[in-house]
Amino acid sequence: MSNANRALHAVVSDLEALLRGDGENHWADWMQRVIIQLEQGDPSAPESLLRAYGGMGSFNDLALGQDYSSGHFQWRADAGELNERLDALRGRAWELARAIRDATASPH
Repeated sequence: MSNANRALHAVVSDLEALLRGDGENHWADWMQRVIIQLEQGDPSAPESLLRAYGGMGSFNDLALGQDYSSGHFQWRADAGELNERLDALRGRAWELARAIRDATASPH
């Protein structure tokens, strides 16, 4: 695995753990599939990750730390910290995946 792919693997693994910790299984499962692709050396892994971004209901729209109990929506006390961490990881994953994809697509 290249250094860039190792860096992406680390960030996506952190994302998966963060998402699972908040009970967000849909996007955690997506990240897990990207991790498996990276581990298998699948060159489409960066593009698989990038497909999560953009459009309504995309990974970009996700907010963590929400609680809906007793018929009421509320933010958990740690929601701000969770979302700051999510934003940092989400942005880093995007940057790494774009860089890997662009480097692979450009003529050498």
